[in-house]
Amino acid sequence: MKKIPTISNESEKQRSIQTFSLPIEDVEVWKILTHQQYSANTLLAFKNDWNHFLSFCLEKHACALPASVKIVHEFIDQMAQKRKLASLKRYIVTIGLVHRCHALPDPCRHTEVRLVLNRYRLEKQDDYKNAAAFRDDHLQRLAEHFSLATKPKDVRDFAIWSIMFEAMLKRSELTALTVEHLEIAPSGLITLNVKEHAIGLSTLASQALQRWLTIGIIETGNVFRRIDRHGNVGDQPLDHSSIYRVFRRAGDELGISHDTIFSGQSPRVGAVKDLSDAGVSIHDIQSQGRWKSPAMPAQYAGHKDKHDTEIAKYVKNKPWQK
Repeated sequence: MKKIPTISNESEKQRSIQTFSLPIEDVEVWKILTHQQYSANTLLAFKNDWNHFLSFCLEKHACALPASVKIVHEFIDQMAQKRKLASLKRYIVTIGLVHRCHALPDPCRHTEVRLVLNRYRLEKQDDYKNAAAFRDDHLQRLAEHFSLATKPKDVRDFAIWSIMFEAMLKRSELTALTVEHLEIAPSGLITLNVKEHAIGLSTLASQALQRWLTIGIIETGNVFRRIDRHGNVGDQPLDHSSIYRVFRRAGDELGISHDTIFSGQSPRVGAVKDLSDAGVSIHDIQSQGRWKSPAMPAQYAGHKDKHDTEIAKYVKNKPWQK
């Protein structure tokens, strides 16, 4: 947990409490509260989580800031009916953060709240499911129909499917990719420079990316951009929801059951499974996918024992778990 300075001035504190006692749509308020120590995506998650809690408190005619242990307990109980364990943990983090920043007692540290979260940790320990795996055979089937496509959206989407799978790109890495990050060899093969990593692409992915750069007339700036309904390529980069729709489309094009939905995480999951099936070690996969620990690639590969062992290295026992 990051060390965030609390609001020490009493009048400023009261004004902030009033602000956070009503739904907030401006992330800037959160940036100020947390002294700019979190990313934009994290601040957005904080905002949404807190607004959910506020709505619940309003329905119960209860005070949200400071919140009672009882109301936090009831909130977690209600959200547990439809949310996964990761969401419940995030709610606890958000509620606790807001209270600590305002120098108020943190209800989430109370034994009652800790115990209820521990109960759901046991009940929901197996509710986390990996994103559906987007694998090489999926890409090859899509290549049969899209490798020579001419419509901008088709060309762009195939390039995204190709390089996100081959380079095991995170969504944030794809959206941040610019022309300046590309090295094009005389042979036509492309190398992506992602932070300090150089990632070489195959002929298939290199050609797909080259075709997109040509058809999209992308000469500088973000590589992957939004396309309007008329097929015009804009200047704005894709966001995470756009990438989700691109991979949702891949599933539709492949005729995959709606029970199996691809997302922006799917190519990393699929690449891990393919590499693991080919005999590549988890540590080598970790290096190739730029993970900080082997935990996630182990989970994606289905090595639950390895995943649990790695996770345990980073998790400290809470007082109620001792």
